[in-house]
Amino acid sequence: MDKSAVVFEVATSEQGLAEMLHGATMALRELKRPLDMHLIVYDEDEARALAARELMAAAAQAGAEITFHTASDRVPERVDSPIRVHKAYPGNPIRTAFLVARDINGVVISPGNTGLVLAGALYEFGRLPGIERPPIATPWPTLRKSLFVLDAGANVDTRPRHLVQFAHIGRIYVERIFDRPNPRVGLLSNGSEEYKGNSLVRDTHRLLSEDSSINFAGYVEGQTVFEGNVDILLMDGFIGNILLKFAEGLAASLNRVLREEIRTNPLSAFLAWLFFQPSFRRFKKRFDYTEFGGAPLLGVKGNVVISHGRSNASALKNAIRWAVRMLDEDIAARIEREIGEKSEQTQLGNSGDSL
Repeated sequence: MDKSAVVFEVATSEQGLAEMLHGATMALRELKRPLDMHLIVYDEDEARALAARELMAAAAQAGAEITFHTASDRVPERVDSPIRVHKAYPGNPIRTAFLVARDINGVVISPGNTGLVLAGALYEFGRLPGIERPPIATPWPTLRKSLFVLDAGANVDTRPRHLVQFAHIGRIYVERIFDRPNPRVGLLSNGSEEYKGNSLVRDTHRLLSEDSSINFAGYVEGQTVFEGNVDILLMDGFIGNILLKFAEGLAASLNRVLREEIRTNPLSAFLAWLFFQPSFRRFKKRFDYTEFGGAPLLGVKGNVVISHGRSNASALKNAIRWAVRMLDEDIAARIEREIGEKSEQTQLGNSGDSL
């Protein structure tokens, strides 16, 4: 079996190097395949010493190869301009990861600053032909199945044709990675009626309604997002990022309230845990962000997975698992091929822009 090349940028993790290496170890043990894993670190001696504890043994058992790359520049604590940091710190670990991946056709996984990852991808990989705005596809749990939000923050200002491109990009990703043929695509709006929404939303609705290759389900209102009636939900990155952070904050607040209630009445909490433990376990797994471990950046000339800076070992293990799946399906090349064919046939989304 050919070795899939994985470039794992671990230097910028908020959880520390040891946690990231443990995540890599978990991935090798679970995948049981000969990956070609490249680790981007600040201190190679420290990384090798930590890797000797368990990672190297797991690599030997899986037939994997581990290579360390040292970043010569540290990412500044405050990143006001990702483009400026990308250029002013050319040896930063995120740019280093993209340079390594470009040489070996590998997938990049990074828990670093999202803006820096986006800048690195655009400058070192470049956009795919026909793609104007590469989106981030963030998975969300729902009552039925996972939902993929495009865009979750890569593009603050978008036009109708960009959202149409997001729909096609998302369709390819969901079909190939999650085996969902002809996924349902929804458009976030403030009502279900066609006249609702701002000009961006209304013009996008018209374009999607005219596109027979998209299984367009119409508008999705905020209160129905988590019902899981669609596979892909479209919105501009400004709204997408706000919605994502709102959901994260709400989940954290609910968790805090639950813990406070447990401290207030521990006996009731113990009895509830005793009788409903299996249900609690299934609930946690269903809504656990670590099940995906990251969100792909789609529409660039390479495969990229952006993980949360606070990702633990379990999340990073799953990020590697999904990243390898992207390589197996050659998602970037498939998007390039299908979007190229679509563009030749219909000039994808280039008509009717009013913004």
